[in-house]
Amino acid sequence: MRNLIVIVFCLAFAGCVTTQKSFGDPQYGMTRVELVKTLGRPRAVEVYRKTDLTELAFYFYVKKYQSSETTVPVCLIDNKVVGWGRSFYEDHVGGDVTRIR
Repeated sequence: MRNLIVIVFCLAFAGCVTTQKSFGDPQYGMTRVELVKTLGRPRAVEVYRKTDLTELAFYFYVKKYQSSETTVPVCLIDNKVVGWGRSFYEDHVGGDVTRIR
């Protein structure tokens, strides 16, 4: 009987596990691989090209709070994290960039 209870508990617990990692703070200079290892797969990706041909890749992650959630964009240039947050996104996606993906 004890084994049955343990098995039922383990199966119930396994059903609650999700594959999305909790949002941790990205670090400046992190590579794309390190970012995905730390935060998991992004919900969405947007790629922009500036007039000087620099490509900005924004990876969007969901940060959950107790009763709400927000989307956090993380910017990579040359596969390195250079910044994150809504204000960083708004400052860099403006008139001199073109969305390419």
